[in-house]
Amino acid sequence: MVLPFYKKLLSYFIPVQLQTLSGDKHPRLKVQLYMNHIMLSTPDAIYSFGTLYSPFRITFAAIKDSLPNVKQFLLLGTGMGSALQILQKEYQCYPKSILVDHDATILSLSMQYMNLNSRQNVQWLNSDARLYIETCDEYFDLIGVDIFVDMDIPYYYRTEDFYRSCRMKLNEKGICIFNTIPINPGEAEETHQKLRRVFSKVDAMTQNRNVFYLCMH
Repeated sequence: MVLPFYKKLLSYFIPVQLQTLSGDKHPRLKVQLYMNHIMLSTPDAIYSFGTLYSPFRITFAAIKDSLPNVKQFLLLGTGMGSALQILQKEYQCYPKSILVDHDATILSLSMQYMNLNSRQNVQWLNSDARLYIETCDEYFDLIGVDIFVDMDIPYYYRTEDFYRSCRMKLNEKGICIFNTIPINPGEAEETHQKLRRVFSKVDAMTQNRNVFYLCMH
């Protein structure tokens, strides 16, 4: 979507409202332009913020030497697709990508605003992430997991079974990134231990309330 210049300019001073709507799974979604980046939020959480979205801006910087080898990318919990936009704009990395979200409205917003499919190699898929990861027959060099309902991660997406399903869909040198918001240090350590039982190497990165886990096959 091409936005008027005056909205882009104004967005450097205040968030510019583009849409407020209800999603399939979210009673209130807000799309804004801020700092010339598309931002998607609920009343309690930011789901996407263009190339400024820190969960993937920070973690991709940590694995930047591996990004040229990423040919297949899976994003579970799409938001507006910030993760893929960062790969494309910041690293000139255009992998074949599958973007999965259980809210069809959010997927529609991603397709409408983000201009991610210039090479015709991006698929948006309205599906439960658990169902997709357990039944898909594709393998990926990079998997991003950003599954939240507002600030909460549903229980299954914090289990070893889910982590193992993700690992099984990685290529040999693949990397899986999990964005989490633990309620306390004990929960963060528990998640770290679960991941270490599944993946060969796990690194943790912290920013404010978020803990990001970079997991190698």
